[in-house]
Amino acid sequence: MRNAVRLIIVVVVAAAVAACNGKPADQPAGKVQAEQTTAPKDVAAAQVRATSFLTALQAGDKTKMYQAANLTPAQVTASRDKLIHIKQNKMTDAQRLDCERVLKISGDVDFYAAKLRKILAPTATIKITQSAPAGTPASHLVHTVSVTYSSKTDAVQDKTGKTVKELKLPLQQFDHPVEAGDVHEFAFAGTDFEKMATKDFEVVSYF
Repeated sequence: MRNAVRLIIVVVVAAAVAACNGKPADQPAGKVQAEQTTAPKDVAAAQVRATSFLTALQAGDKTKMYQAANLTPAQVTASRDKLIHIKQNKMTDAQRLDCERVLKISGDVDFYAAKLRKILAPTATIKITQSAPAGTPASHLVHTVSVTYSSKTDAVQDKTGKTVKELKLPLQQFDHPVEAGDVHEFAFAGTDFEKMATKDFEVVSYF
C-alpha cells in the first residue's frame, strides 16, 4: 500500500509540475523506455493516423483523438486501477510502464484539447507535409504539420503581432506496444510547445 501511495504521489506531482509549466511532461528517459518505444514502420499509415488525431483535436473531439491513439476509456480506467493497486496486482516493471504510458497519452489528449484549439482553428487547413524518423536509434517520427488559415479573422498572430497565413508545427509520434495492442502517442516536445505558447511560430507566410 505504501508503494501504491508513493507512486500516486509521484504521478500527481509530475502532472502538477507539467501544469505549472504550461506543457505536458517530457518523455521519461531510461532503458525500458527506449526498448518499448518504436518509430512507426509504415510512414504513410502513421501520417493518416496523425492527421486523424489533428483533425479530431481541431474539432475538439476527444473520442476521435482516443481512436487515433488506439486508446479506449476502459484502458485508461483499467490502467489507473492497476497502478493504484500495484502491489496486489504484482505487476512487472513492463506492465507498470504500459499503464503509465496509457495514462500519459490520456493526459496529453486532455491537455492538447484544452490548449491548442486557438492554433488549430476550425476553419484552418491542416496537412502533414513531411515525416522523418528521429532519436538514436530512431524511436519516433516527427511530422511537419502545415496549418493554413482561410481567413484573417480566425488566424493567430505571432510574437511580433503579425497575422499568420501559414505556419508549421513539429508533431512527434511514438508507437508503444502494450498488452492490449499498440497505442500511439502524439505530442510536442517541451521546447516546441514553449515556442507555441509564446507565439514564436515557424511562419511560412503572413496575410
